Amino acid sequence: MMCAIRDVRFVCKLTLLLMLLCVAFPMWGQDSLAFKTQDPGKGFVEVGGKWHFQTGDDLSWAEPGFDDSGWEQIRGDETWGSQTHPSYAGFAWYRKRIEVTAANGPMTLLMPPVDDAYELYWNGKKLGGSGSLPPDAQWYAFPHTIAFPLPSSSGLLAVRAWKAALASADPATVGGMEAASLIGDGAYLALRTRATRLTREWRNLPGFFSSCLMLVTGLISLLLFMRERSRRLYLWLAIYLLALGSNVLNGALRSNEISFVTGQIYNQILSCASWLSLWALLLALFGMDRERLWRRWTAALAGLYVASQTVDLVTIVFWQYGGRLIVWTDAITTAIYTFAPLYLVAILIGGLRRRRQMYLWPLALIIAFEGLWFFVVEALGQGLQITHLDKLYAAMQGVGFTFGEYQFSMIPILEALVFIALVYTVAREQYLERQQKNRIEMEVKSAREVQRVLVPETVPAIPGFAIDSVYKPAAELGGDFFQVISLPDTSTLIVIGDVSGKGLKAAMTVSLIVGTLRTLADYTQEPAEILGGLNRRLCGRVQDGFATCVVLRLEPNGNATMANAGHLAPFRDGEELPLGGSLPLGLAADTTYEELAFRLLEGETLTLYTDGIVEARNTGGELYGFERLQQLANQRPSAEQIVEAACVFGQEDDITVLSIRRLAAAEEPAKARVNLTAQIATVYRSSERPAVLSPGRREA
Repeated sequence: MMCAIRDVRFVCKLTLLLMLLCVAFPMWGQDSLAFKTQDPGKGFVEVGGKWHFQTGDDLSWAEPGFDDSGWEQIRGDETWGSQTHPSYAGFAWYRKRIEVTAANGPMTLLMPPVDDAYELYWNGKKLGGSGSLPPDAQWYAFPHTIAFPLPSSSGLLAVRAWKAALASADPATVGGMEAASLIGDGAYLALRTRATRLTREWRNLPGFFSSCLMLVTGLISLLLFMRERSRRLYLWLAIYLLALGSNVLNGALRSNEISFVTGQIYNQILSCASWLSLWALLLALFGMDRERLWRRWTAALAGLYVASQTVDLVTIVFWQYGGRLIVWTDAITTAIYTFAPLYLVAILIGGLRRRRQMYLWPLALIIAFEGLWFFVVEALGQGLQITHLDKLYAAMQGVGFTFGEYQFSMIPILEALVFIALVYTVAREQYLERQQKNRIEMEVKSAREVQRVLVPETVPAIPGFAIDSVYKPAAELGGDFFQVISLPDTSTLIVIGDVSGKGLKAAMTVSLIVGTLRTLADYTQEPAEILGGLNRRLCGRVQDGFATCVVLRLEPNGNATMANAGHLAPFRDGEELPLGGSLPLGLAADTTYEELAFRLLEGETLTLYTDGIVEARNTGGELYGFERLQQLANQRPSAEQIVEAACVFGQEDDITVLSIRRLAAAEEPAKARVNLTAQIATVYRSSERPAVLSPGRREA
């Protein structure tokens, strides 16, 4: 009985084994990872499942008869870095057998983006690829999908992929295919690819429009700089907006034909231009570009920044060759210019201490936040292969909001806000500057009206004397004045002086002096009494200022009486007159003035002048001084020659020179004259030299 039971069990086992062999025999020699599908018709199917995968490189791996059973298996819809080969760079192969049954026509394979370049083989024959592989590697800045018509509906698909060396900002999860490939109708896949591209472009429309707006505004700013070259603020704003707009436009368009090396060079040059121009723009905006310390620090940091960018660009050119030297060089240079945004914060802190206007605060806060955000994001992005902060880095980059179909991340938002704040602030600066310029123009216009009083329009001839004068103001309206007044007793009153300060205040003081002088001349002809009257009227009215003055009464026979109020002593035929010292006008009401009486002989010349001669300064900072003036006076120069010598040396203040020569008795009376050469200052821009009218000569 027991033997019969054993026989029955043996027969059952044998029968079950034969059944399993019958089922497995048809699958003998077939690939367990093969992808089988029906003809999708006018659609497509995703090539799912795992692929045979092997690192390294051997062209025989493309052959359909190659035995890949010993290869590992990974998914084709994720990179190899996110699966079993983190941080791997170099060659790797994917293999998968594809069978499309009941195919009614040729099939098309749509390959996903692959890091970084690849070649595609079908049954051992190359169909094409993306980029080129080493030794002359070239890959695209923006990997994209590519469609390949398949020669047959079934065969062995092999992908020869290559990943360049990982940069310091690359995560460990990159490399190989980024998504699943698709197989189906070629026309449908082409439409799908086009629709995907159009959708991406539609979502990038805000970036496209913002970049165009930046470029147009940058061109306008450049034109404004071409019009006013002294306004460097326009130049830096133009460079910043043109660089930033070009970079944003490049990201919005995402051309599939730009190589990685070309794209990196383009991006880094524009990034360098935008950061450095933003530094210069803020320095100019806060007026710190005139401070030597800030200029030196900015120049040093800009040099370091440009040097690190240059070295980094060189490493990018040779990036395909990899190697630790290139990778570490990239890491060091990238770490250096990662700190560039922090200098913006330093400039803003220094700028707000210098200028505390409220309208500057929005710009300062936005740029400071942008600088800190850029620094944090860039710092997180460095060394991801070591820190493994991929998720935090991705989360920081993904901060933003969605509006309908459009998604706005933090960096484009900050760039747009900085653009708006910069344009507003620069426009406001321009408006305030125009207002100030208009006020200055009105002040200068008013001062010019007053300044007409300084230079006599007409003076009657003085029998027996020839008077030459040259009046040349400096760039700003000044306080030099002179008057030639004919008195009822046939004598002549000649006055020359200088008021402290410049601008409208000085011109108004001169107006007061000239009006008082002409009033006093109706009551007294004594120079000392005239100076005393002027001094009493100026005390308390010049607001800590003063005026120097010389009053000369000249009679037809050459007798002269002179009084001095702190002015420079005149020259008589090259010799300085011994005038006594005294206080200038407007300092002390009880000041008394002494008179000097002398006789001007026939042929002798008396020269009166203001301190603009001795205070002329050359480019080395040296003053013209009294010694040079004495040497010049010994040569018996004319008034015009004295002024020309001072101007050639370097004029800094108003210059007035009066030359009075007594004619000999034999000279014709017609030679008695007054020559008035006046060059009146006009309104000018800061980038121009003051306009000077050609000397005019009027004879009386």
